[in-house]
Amino acid sequence: MDSIIFTDIKFLNTILEKPYRKKQIDHFLYKKAVLSFDHMHNLPKNIRELLKDKFKILSLKLEKESKSIDGTIKFLFRLDDDNFIESVYLKDINNRITFCISSQVGCRMGCIFCKTGEMGLIRNLTVSEIVSQVLYMFSIMKSDSSVVDRSFNIVFMGMGEPLDNFDNVVMAIKIFIDKDKFGISQNRITISTCGIIDKIIPLAEKFPNINIALSLITANQDKREKIMPISKKFSLENIIITLKEYYNLKNNRITLEYVMIKDFNISKDDIKLLKKFKNEIFHINLIPLNFESEFCKIPSENEIKYFYKALLKEGFTVTIRYKRGIDIDGACGMLFSNRLNELDEVKPI
Repeated sequence: MDSIIFTDIKFLNTILEKPYRKKQIDHFLYKKAVLSFDHMHNLPKNIRELLKDKFKILSLKLEKESKSIDGTIKFLFRLDDDNFIESVYLKDINNRITFCISSQVGCRMGCIFCKTGEMGLIRNLTVSEIVSQVLYMFSIMKSDSSVVDRSFNIVFMGMGEPLDNFDNVVMAIKIFIDKDKFGISQNRITISTCGIIDKIIPLAEKFPNINIALSLITANQDKREKIMPISKKFSLENIIITLKEYYNLKNNRITLEYVMIKDFNISKDDIKLLKKFKNEIFHINLIPLNFESEFCKIPSENEIKYFYKALLKEGFTVTIRYKRGIDIDGACGMLFSNRLNELDEVKPI
């Protein structure tokens, strides 16, 4: 059974007989977050029964929900093929909402500081699966009386590399910004990428006001290749050229995500290397490493503060990302569905 989210409009209009029925359905879905055809009361009963027979609304089902003491909620969703993805509902201190969504089951990039990278890539998410995450969390937001800003932000910082699923991500963004659907501004959407630079300019041409966040991690090419294999294909030199071109199209600062790893990228020499990024184009967002592995260790609070203050002293535009959802493994780089390990028949590609 197909999701109604990305169903052919002509086919749907043929079923509904009257074109305005589609607008009624969109209003229930994208404005009211109604996730049941039974509750779309403006539609005749026979239409509701027809929709229930032909379509479903979401392309996923909630498997597990974990709530953090800071208000963050992590969702484990089961997809129709019994794969799993995770999404995160984030609320800041001002009760503004951000949806952190996934674009792939797993990820082929292999960054060793990211839990999802351990899975390898299982497959890309469909448009309906991407949008379904937002629809589900939008319904949670609608019932949250503490929310003051009735709009929301979307960050593609969940499982997967969004620019590795370019076409489906683009189609999902079109649904997010469509005034007859969610109708959110492009500048409320952020794409986080490890540096697939041949997709950045095409993205900017389609969405000139969308935000880009680059996972930089280190300004040393050799070290970056060791921790982020994609750097062997897309060098730092070419990344800088592409990001400057992107800035000229967009004229808005680009976020550099810098995961701080002990004895790897927080020395005085690392600060010197970062000077190539010290201009009005870039804003550095420091992210303390959230989990340890054989190769990556968490720096101390003193080391984090020293590195942050040293960058400020050198004149960098820099902030530290506040950890959220750490007690439920919902923080940056920690999304990883343990249930995938139980599915022996599913293999990375």
